[in-house]
Amino acid sequence: MDSPDLVFENATIVDGTGKPSWKGEVAVRRDRVVAAAEKLSDNFKNGAERVNAAGRVLAPGFVDVHAHGELEPLADTSAAGKVVEGVTTEISGNCGLTPFPLMGALRGRFEKEACDEYGWKPSRLDWSSASEYFDKLEGAGCSINRGFLAGHGSLRAAVNGYGNNPLGEDGRRLMRHLLEDSLNAGCFGLSTGLAYPPGCYASHEEIADLAGICARKGALYTSHMRSESDELETSIAETLRVCRETGARTQISHLKTALQRNWKKIEFLDKTLHQARRDGLDFHADRYPYTASSTGLDSILPNWAYVGGNTEELKRLNDSSISATLEAEVAAKNPEADFWARIQVAAVTHEALRIEISGRNMAEIATMWNVRPFEAFRRIAIEDELRTTAIFSSMCEDNLERILSWEFVMVASDATARNISGPTRVAAPHPRTFGTFPRMLARYVRERKLLSLEEAIRRMTALPAETFHIADRGTIRPGAYADLVLFDAQTIRDEATFSDANRFPTGIDRVYVNGVLAVKDGTVLDARAGRVLRHYERFN
Repeated sequence: MDSPDLVFENATIVDGTGKPSWKGEVAVRRDRVVAAAEKLSDNFKNGAERVNAAGRVLAPGFVDVHAHGELEPLADTSAAGKVVEGVTTEISGNCGLTPFPLMGALRGRFEKEACDEYGWKPSRLDWSSASEYFDKLEGAGCSINRGFLAGHGSLRAAVNGYGNNPLGEDGRRLMRHLLEDSLNAGCFGLSTGLAYPPGCYASHEEIADLAGICARKGALYTSHMRSESDELETSIAETLRVCRETGARTQISHLKTALQRNWKKIEFLDKTLHQARRDGLDFHADRYPYTASSTGLDSILPNWAYVGGNTEELKRLNDSSISATLEAEVAAKNPEADFWARIQVAAVTHEALRIEISGRNMAEIATMWNVRPFEAFRRIAIEDELRTTAIFSSMCEDNLERILSWEFVMVASDATARNISGPTRVAAPHPRTFGTFPRMLARYVRERKLLSLEEAIRRMTALPAETFHIADRGTIRPGAYADLVLFDAQTIRDEATFSDANRFPTGIDRVYVNGVLAVKDGTVLDARAGRVLRHYERFN
């Protein structure tokens, strides 16, 4: 065997499989682990760089299976917010949204976003298919590995726009063709965002038709369900029905019970999901370790408000009579006295608004402007052209811990790879953007002892890699890619908070991606050793 380039000595090795940790040494040559043993011979190690890992845990790089990133990977190749917390691989394209196939109404959306967010001209979006987009990413480089799902919402927008228009057989046929093209290019599966337009207009038959293609190709079906709150039961039933009828391996995205009136539904979730697994359904779930979610501020509106895309939605908000109807529906659905106080503004594109309201909650903004909360919402939505995102505090800690304890639930961020400076920075992001994986290890392993260190690492490495068919990643073993994170289990901690989110975590010494040092002592290096990962039918 050729001698290694790098050897970790005196490490506490948590290999990702869930087995008890052990003290030993790990050798890396080029981009692969070549040996892992209690003691490697000195002759074998001669000439290698040696890292003394005494008092540190050496684990596989963390795999974030629920990530978002469309134009951001091209705007900032550092992926700093992910790699600095130990993430070496992420799966983007969740919740039905991908920047491909870039045609029709979908192209119009992304051209506007590219201009508004980064000042890019439409000509910079010089791809259409998934394959062309992947080539673009590879040319740009990245600090982490990225795989993608094909977004159902993007497929539908490309073919049929953002309206609630009937999707005829020609449209269904084109969507099937575009999905197959994306899967053949290497997408790991299909994602749906059934709470967002245009996915919210899709029938069960439309979803099952596409999920069946995933089943035939060994790819995954993932779903941001239609509801995670009031209609949770029917949404779970629909997701399991797709899994049962099509045979597609299924992933439930960011599993939760949102809004206090629905917290008691944890008993339904527990009983239903565990029974379904006992019945043999092949599904998993992911969850972020926070009790607040983050999405577009206008997600509070009913589905009919979105029909026709942003242009039509803005017309409705500008129409006083329609706006009054919207206000009444939002109030009827959310009668809680503290509803608006639980919504904190995060990312704002409009510069003056960003300075004035970022980080404030909607009740504060309404008081500051001396208007009703819905009027404050309407002003923000119109002036920022529906680009505002917000943080919604709607979940409880007890249910969070219960869900994280279930053996089929993985840890994931639901976040974009942002930076604390540069083009991808936002003023008040969700703290999960920089803290998800360290928070899991600090709060729920070290402090709360919800899971053992070994089991938590498994949920963050091997289980995601197995579920998503990410070959040769997620474990420390000879032949696996050398995606590795070295950290202090006693001091690792998330530093990002809801009031001060743009902060990197602490306690992580080094992160390696494909054998290349990407982070050292909290500093993101210039290495761009990440790769675009592609899924194929054969998985070893």
